[in-house]
Amino acid sequence: MEKIKIGITHGYTNGVGYEVILKAFEEPTLLEMCTPIVYGSPKVASYHRKSMGLTTNFATIQKAEDAQDGRLNLMECIQDEVKVELGQKTPEADNATTISIEAARRDYAEKCFDAQVMAPGDDIAESDGLTLLINERMKIAFVTDQQPMNEVGKNITEELLTAKLEALDKVLKRDFAISGPRIAVLALNPEPGHEEEEILKPVIAKASEKHILAMGPLSAESIFGTEAYSHYDAILALYHDQGYVPFKLLTSDFAVKLHISGDALTSAPVQDAELAKAGKGEANITSFCNAIYTVTDILRNRQDYDEAHANPLPKLFHDKREDNRRSAPAE
Repeated sequence: MEKIKIGITHGYTNGVGYEVILKAFEEPTLLEMCTPIVYGSPKVASYHRKSMGLTTNFATIQKAEDAQDGRLNLMECIQDEVKVELGQKTPEADNATTISIEAARRDYAEKCFDAQVMAPGDDIAESDGLTLLINERMKIAFVTDQQPMNEVGKNITEELLTAKLEALDKVLKRDFAISGPRIAVLALNPEPGHEEEEILKPVIAKASEKHILAMGPLSAESIFGTEAYSHYDAILALYHDQGYVPFKLLTSDFAVKLHISGDALTSAPVQDAELAKAGKGEANITSFCNAIYTVTDILRNRQDYDEAHANPLPKLFHDKREDNRRSAPAE
């Protein structure tokens, strides 16, 4: 397998984005795993490198095709001068963030790299697909996300829940190499109501017919309050706070956010721009590094899974029961 290419946005220029990127690639370990392409400004990168006293080298490129293995490639997508004001929210920094994200998104659509990683402060633009939160304890996926609570109930339909459950089952098998994954489906209401009886229970029952091991509906309290989440490979939450709040309470620096849509793969550290830490050398790189580890592992798992399922072995035995059924007289 060729070395994986990863497109990386540069984060908020007045925050810790460049500090985290430069620190992460200061050691050669990550460069042995992937070829990084950072979408940003060489001048801003140099400013942060100097202010942090870092020694990370990078090579400026003008197009993604020029990226080379074994080095940090910095794609110059911002030609204008960007004034760095550490710790401040400014229109210039906002604009630089937007340019970086849009440039990386365009190149990803053109298949210039294999996966996308967002720097701290850059959130994943979610569209159709599956969003997951991952830490060393759990994986949480969402049926709905970023929706007002008064719209959640009416948006949880049998069709949507089925699609998310099937997508999650496939992601666990193909992307995380989990055979026969167990999925906990959370309930919407504290006590069983219309949604549980008429939508959740029927969908879960039908899933078992497709060999999907889904359990529920289960209360969030019973899953997160008693550490029952440890018995499942993933949890399917129905709305934003139902998953995000316990995840952040039970998480550590390991945490990663993941969005999967078809083969498109984007990860991000669960870490904001941390303006208060900008320029102080205090930013933690663990979540960002794990965002990179996660996508590289997934891409390798996908290759193994797809190769294993590309040419399934033909049936090598003769089932006499089929002969009996064909020869049985009609009633």
